Amino acid sequence: MSDFIDDLCKRVELAARNNTQLRPVGGGTKNFYGGPLQGEEVNMRQWAGIVEYEPTELVISVKSGTPLAEVEAALAAQKQELAFEPPRLSAGGTIGGTIASGLAGPARLSKGGVKDYVLGCTLLDGKGQLLHFGGVVMKNVAGYDVARVIPGSMGTLGIVTELSIKVMPVAPAEATLQFEMDVNQAIAKSNEWLSKPLPISATFYENDKLTVRLRGASAAVQAALKNMGGQEMENQQAHAFWASVRDQQHEFFKCEGDLWRMAVPPTTVDLAMHGKSVHEWGSGLRWFRSDAEVTVEQIRAIAKRVGGHATLYRTDNEAARAHAFQQPDAVMLRLQRRLKEQFDPAGVFSINRLSPIL
Repeated sequence: MSDFIDDLCKRVELAARNNTQLRPVGGGTKNFYGGPLQGEEVNMRQWAGIVEYEPTELVISVKSGTPLAEVEAALAAQKQELAFEPPRLSAGGTIGGTIASGLAGPARLSKGGVKDYVLGCTLLDGKGQLLHFGGVVMKNVAGYDVARVIPGSMGTLGIVTELSIKVMPVAPAEATLQFEMDVNQAIAKSNEWLSKPLPISATFYENDKLTVRLRGASAAVQAALKNMGGQEMENQQAHAFWASVRDQQHEFFKCEGDLWRMAVPPTTVDLAMHGKSVHEWGSGLRWFRSDAEVTVEQIRAIAKRVGGHATLYRTDNEAARAHAFQQPDAVMLRLQRRLKEQFDPAGVFSINRLSPIL
């Protein structure tokens, strides 16, 4: 065990005895996300480096403080990538924070979420114990489900010190199409195309314009270009566009006001809410900014009515941050409490980055 990890274990043990809280921090690029920040910072950036990477196995093992840019550069050199296309919200983000946030980019539509790619992890729990879950190959299922709980846990179960992540080859061909249509036409058309064997990687809808990214084998992409119609974007322009969506640098994300992230069934018709919105993931993910007085309860009621849920993704209202995530239902609440009791009985790592459960 390294001196850093040994010292970290002792620090957690001391915090548990003294009833104090700790908060693991990487690049701090997602400090805005979730509930209020609490606890003494634990700087994980000094615990960085690629532990093992074998491109033929499609697995990379890294220390959690490793910069996301460093991981992606190593993968790109082998024409591989993180398939869930994580957002680079600003410079300095780490792989640990990327996984802990559970945020995926435009390719989530076709490639799945963060949890689908975490094969294993090492976790320092609230008792100061170093626990190992999962492995570096898909066949090793020991503890695999626990490793899948880490994405989206926001550091509330412990400090992740190492991760094994499944990676994917970069698609050989890519193209982007744009279509002029109203919102309900875009919802219907997106879902119609997604029901067919088309190499659709991502979608984005805003202001009567549907943008669709195709990725896959060259023959499949060329066939889709012929069959779908629309206006093809120039490659450099398309790459810049999707990077702005992925990293939330697109003009919509720069506007003032609370930003909501709504997950709804993708076939749901336009919710006709007062404000600006954009759609991703075949309209299964809808970002919304209100231009009228609207309460947290009203927005969540709208999402619930159609079988979805809403997260207050960004806000300048610190009081509202305590309710950024929707309160889980009774079954999920019991599960979250049991997880917290098992991994962090002394409450060293605050649950308040998620919805309060205790």
